[in-house]
Amino acid sequence: MAWLRMYSAGNGDCFLIEHGLTSVLVDGGYSSTFQRHVLPDLRDLADRGQALDLVVATHIDADHIAGLVRLLAQNGSADLPDIVGVRRVWHNSLRSLVPPSSQSTGMSEGDEELLQEIRRRGYAQAAGDNSPEAEISALQGSSLASLLRTGGFNWNDSDGARPIAAPDHLRLSAEVNLTVLGPTPERLSGLRDWWIGELRRTGVAGVINSRPALEDAFEFLCSYESERVSRKEEEISGRRDTGLELADVYEPDDSVINASSITFILELGNRRVLFLGDAWAEDCQAALGTMRHAAIPVVFDAIKVSHHGSRRNTSPGLLRLVDSPRFLVSTNGERHNHPDIEVLKALVDRPAPFAREMYFNSTTPASRALRSHRSKSGTGFTVYEDYQNRIEIP
Repeated sequence: MAWLRMYSAGNGDCFLIEHGLTSVLVDGGYSSTFQRHVLPDLRDLADRGQALDLVVATHIDADHIAGLVRLLAQNGSADLPDIVGVRRVWHNSLRSLVPPSSQSTGMSEGDEELLQEIRRRGYAQAAGDNSPEAEISALQGSSLASLLRTGGFNWNDSDGARPIAAPDHLRLSAEVNLTVLGPTPERLSGLRDWWIGELRRTGVAGVINSRPALEDAFEFLCSYESERVSRKEEEISGRRDTGLELADVYEPDDSVINASSITFILELGNRRVLFLGDAWAEDCQAALGTMRHAAIPVVFDAIKVSHHGSRRNTSPGLLRLVDSPRFLVSTNGERHNHPDIEVLKALVDRPAPFAREMYFNSTTPASRALRSHRSKSGTGFTVYEDYQNRIEIP
């Protein structure tokens, strides 16, 4: 039996999946997510003599990696873990995108001061956020990359110097495999080029390499871009008319941070779960379209909906390619107006030979609206809100 748990992660993501003796943690939500919800389960895992076989940081956004920062900060080194063993970590940071430089720092005193200022700011926080999630401020200055490096972790199957990108494949056990759908090398190059442009705009003029101060600056600046894009999306969503269909409101995502999301198919024996991070719908379509399938749509045993159910990351075209009896939507709806009701209706309106289970780790206006919605095709569905229990994948 395989199962997963979708933790209460505010407006973020955090999933623990177990199959037999193999365990995978996908994202970490906020630091409070880790302290309140994930830590007890990891201690239990360790008490059973098990470890995390893989930790995936899908992309650099505080609502996905702050809890992982907390995990590594408290867990100690890879060789001497204080909480639970961590065998592998996937995380695309600057070291994964920029080759080591033969030059020394190549930085002026002014450059160094600017980098230190970026480091002191740390990861972005939501404007006016006084919630417990804001405790990430206690870890400002500690990037995930720096913790992986100093802790000696198996990082991207080595020392972090290569990216995780399509079409990578990883076998964790005889029955647990991962097939990477994204990002493509082109998306990662776009992220690198965008970041270099942002760094230059701050006034840093020196050589760009993968030394620690620049690795920290990479992660912190990426998180600020994610927050800026999220605020823009929230404003647009708040002004939108209601009663529309997905085809009426879909607008492709343009965030280079979201485009860098690690997306993958997780095989658990004969079961398959699709994890879409915050990826662009068009990239997911392209990746799935290159795979050979006996039928369309491809039916997965569960699908983690991209970007918390945003109308910018689930397109009508993507829904023609994939379906599932179980959909997972992770957000509390307090920011960004996620999920969008048009996405939820589009998921359940399609005809299918199975009833669908819609899992939400919180109750949101959209999840409440879905409860009273009747599927256009007549296909049955059940809404589970505030769901914190294990979700079995039979």
